[in-house]
Amino acid sequence: MHYFIISFQIIFPILFFMALGILIRQTGMIGEDAFTQINRLVFRVFLPIRLFLEIYQSDFGSVFQPGLLLYAVASVLVVYAAAWILVGRFVKERRDAPVLIQMIYRSNYVLFGLSIAENMYPGGNLSVISVMAAFVVPVFNILAVVLFEVFRGGERLSVPRLLKGIAKNPLVMGSALGLLVKGAGLEIPALLQKPLADLGAIATPLAILCVGATLTFDALKKYKKYLIWATAARLVIVPGIFLCVSAALGFRGIELAGLFLMYASPVASSSYPMARELGGNGDLAGPGVAVSNVACLFTLFLWITLLKYFGLC
Repeated sequence: MHYFIISFQIIFPILFFMALGILIRQTGMIGEDAFTQINRLVFRVFLPIRLFLEIYQSDFGSVFQPGLLLYAVASVLVVYAAAWILVGRFVKERRDAPVLIQMIYRSNYVLFGLSIAENMYPGGNLSVISVMAAFVVPVFNILAVVLFEVFRGGERLSVPRLLKGIAKNPLVMGSALGLLVKGAGLEIPALLQKPLADLGAIATPLAILCVGATLTFDALKKYKKYLIWATAARLVIVPGIFLCVSAALGFRGIELAGLFLMYASPVASSSYPMARELGGNGDLAGPGVAVSNVACLFTLFLWITLLKYFGLC
């Protein structure tokens, strides 16, 4: 029951902002065009700033574990490839396929990972998880750009265009700049860090608010089958397989917890603005974020209970 309460406390703000978005849409305070502009602002400004700061503030030196990081990135690539093969085989609509693949491989690791880890290890050193995020999140974003470029309807895949799309993606640029500044040992003045942190903090509330504002019961009904199996893959199948593999390889404690949170967290909130901006089916991406965030309230509780019961974390 304790971990159910923890999960609910983490997910409640998401539910709150989603409900607020629905209320704003229903009352007509802001039109659909305005939400499109807000979504673009989140994707191009607020999310890149947040990713930049998360990488810049990570403590690489004391907890850098090449084996753990290599395994984390490799497992993401395996899930990505498997999802691409399966979805590409059964889903014919080009705008739906990249959204579903993204729902399966891309988790909300930063938001849920650090929040749940703080409750699993109160007062513990969570730098391992922060450093994992610094490597995994850029990989998530680069893979997403590749995904949407490949499935861009009616256009032949061009390698130069693909590389240009990766280089110009705001989330990739934010991550790359964070790694560059961190690697060069540059110091950002404290006076500047505070407003940047405030801007980065806006990203998730606004992204979720836009999800709620564009969420309709018609979309939930229309894409019910897709939402059920993609959410099951994201929250049950992927963590079930890779937690077994991770445990068999000897990962325990905070390292296994970091991997678990990468595998078992719901669909990344940023997947919705990215889908809208890069030509994916936003009407499917929005419900995907909503459904997985609600469902994870129960699945995270079950996974954490199992890990604690077997003494793995």
